[in-house]
Amino acid sequence: MRINSQIRLDRYILEAVTKAGTLLNDRRALIGLIGSASAKIDSVSNRIASIKNDAATLVEILKAWISGEYREVPWSTLLLGTGAVIYFVNPFDAIPDILPAAGLLDDASVIGFVLASAKNDIA
Repeated sequence: MRINSQIRLDRYILEAVTKAGTLLNDRRALIGLIGSASAKIDSVSNRIASIKNDAATLVEILKAWISGEYREVPWSTLLLGTGAVIYFVNPFDAIPDILPAAGLLDDASVIGFVLASAKNDIA
């Protein structure tokens, strides 16, 4: 069971990162993703403050990149960050968001992994 869950999670992450590459080249679509992520961040319960803060950090990085305020971020970090935001916004990812708390657990894991991986790039 755990192996099947991991394979499913890996597939969703791969799809999100693949889509991220396309979105990073389409300013309008990226702005739409940021709007969707911001709305979801606002809707997440305050009891899960860490995912709100971590997702908001990724959204702020993308906003700064779009505006030209922050251009030194490596492409790989942008790609992973955008992929994590896509994963966060998708309600039907590896663990659907309709499941209370558990539905956001995988989102928090993906976002946390990306932030930890990119820690030096976003410091």
